[in-house]
Amino acid sequence: MFTISRRISVLAGHLSRRRLWITASSTDPSLSAATTQCINTIRTTLSRTSTSNTCFVLVSQTYSAADIENISDTVTRQLDCRVCGTVVDHIISSSGSNVAGVSMLFHSPEPNESSVPFYVGDEHGRQRLREVAVGRWHNHVTDRFKQHTQWTHGPISATRASSHIQLPPELTSIADPSSVSLILFASDKETRQVLDILDSQFPRAAKLGIVGSQTPFLNGRDYTLLGPNIHTNGVVGVAFSTHTCVPRVAHTGLEAVSNVLRIERCKGNVVLELEQGDAAHLLIAALRKQRGTERVDSRLFARVTSAQGESRVFQVTGGNPAKGGIALDTLRDLSPGQNIQFMMQSASEHSAITTSHNPRVCFGVSSDHGFTCPE
Repeated sequence: MFTISRRISVLAGHLSRRRLWITASSTDPSLSAATTQCINTIRTTLSRTSTSNTCFVLVSQTYSAADIENISDTVTRQLDCRVCGTVVDHIISSSGSNVAGVSMLFHSPEPNESSVPFYVGDEHGRQRLREVAVGRWHNHVTDRFKQHTQWTHGPISATRASSHIQLPPELTSIADPSSVSLILFASDKETRQVLDILDSQFPRAAKLGIVGSQTPFLNGRDYTLLGPNIHTNGVVGVAFSTHTCVPRVAHTGLEAVSNVLRIERCKGNVVLELEQGDAAHLLIAALRKQRGTERVDSRLFARVTSAQGESRVFQVTGGNPAKGGIALDTLRDLSPGQNIQFMMQSASEHSAITTSHNPRVCFGVSSDHGFTCPE
């Protein structure tokens, strides 16, 4: 889940508030009915309209392909807004559980704010890099990605990239890149290149996105990315300018299955040795102690914490008990001295959703691939 926190403007007399961010969800088994319920909720809550309204839509792949193809047009027509989003595995209900349905995040900007939808795909120079690198860590000498990207350190951004990707005119025409404070997007699994160029172009903006579900058995598309057109790959998103939105990612559906351990030896994205032994056998022992068995039906994750206290959660993609290594789904090199804690999906899946009187907007989703943000 991610939450978007911002102040709500108080109108004259301090008697009413204008909602700038509105969320609506429905679990109706009919996509048409679910979409109508969400639209009615947004209309009821919205106090006024803007010429640049935007709606970020997440729809579970339990609905028919034909209905999903029409959802963008329906929302655009009835709410007079620009739409982007993606098909996901599940949305998150108000109780924190994974459910089938539709979830919408609607933004109505103030007069001095703007939101710019965009799409970045292969036609903009993006390379298909991960398709030929399954199970292998990138090589610093032959890495195809490094051939196109040069890295420098900047005072604001963690990484500044000079990339072969050409951003679309919607983004390059933004007069003041420093005014962009949030970029919200949905994508296929090839996110890193686009994140790097966005980080270079808009170094002050928070970037937050989700990797959509693969949909070849739903509609024949690799992914189903929503917008004015349906895209099978790439990145669709919205750049928000001049507001005080602060995003926060919370991994509320995970529980720890091990103690916090220090990484002693690692290579690339593979953890080889921890302070108490090799990583694979320590994880197996932790699962046996926590669950009574080393066999699990859900995915495993690892929370990696740096010496500065910054934490990130990555999926565990594989392990080798013979050699003791465990691979994490990250392109960033792990380092000795970092702390790691193994986690898995909680059986209860309780979620810390804020109450309605708190001026915070909660917008949740569940996906096999999870969220993505600049590393």
